[in-house]
Amino acid sequence: MKVLLVDDHSLITDAVSALLQDIDPNVEIHTAATAPEAMKLVEQHADADLLLLDLGVPGATGTSLLESIVAHVPDLKILVLSGMQDQRSVLRTLQLGAAGFVPKSMATDKLLSAIKFVMSGGFYIPADLLEEAQRLGPLSGPPQRLQSSPIGSSRVALTERQEQVLQLLARGAPIKVICRELGLSEGTVKTHVTAIYRAFGASNRTEALLAARRNGYDVG
Repeated sequence: MKVLLVDDHSLITDAVSALLQDIDPNVEIHTAATAPEAMKLVEQHADADLLLLDLGVPGATGTSLLESIVAHVPDLKILVLSGMQDQRSVLRTLQLGAAGFVPKSMATDKLLSAIKFVMSGGFYIPADLLEEAQRLGPLSGPPQRLQSSPIGSSRVALTERQEQVLQLLARGAPIKVICRELGLSEGTVKTHVTAIYRAFGASNRTEALLAARRNGYDVG
């Protein structure tokens, strides 16, 4: 297992490195402390299994580093590990392509579980993030898709095949993998994905999974 760890605090890198070694004693860990170093790291280790990323390292502003990494290595699993508490910003990182977000204040056992979940292909969203998203309503700017369903509304109904596609989306599977897993053509899978997005009033995978969880679907 190869993991990239981007953080400018040695206490954090040491602690997270110890956690990773608990998961896999033979883990290969590469670290960076600034945005330029992080980009160089990603270029050198594009085959990494996971990137643990602090958004606030020197040389980065807002989500700029995350956006650059996603553009450079779109298939890399990225778990944002940050002291940031603004829930709207957290949702933004998920929309940009992160596979999950964990606050640095998270208990060690929960952090370990989050890392394992993302490594297994899951999409990690802290429970309190969903609660806060419901309280805040949608993100500003079109399309406004994250508002929770009205109280008393019925559960969004999906076909059996759509539920299978939804589960694979929750595992982070790309379209080609979903095609192979379900024995379907790319066009058919894209049709199912479009139908799922429409059912939940979503415009991307992140919004669809958030809405699916609010509707009672077990998507991790």
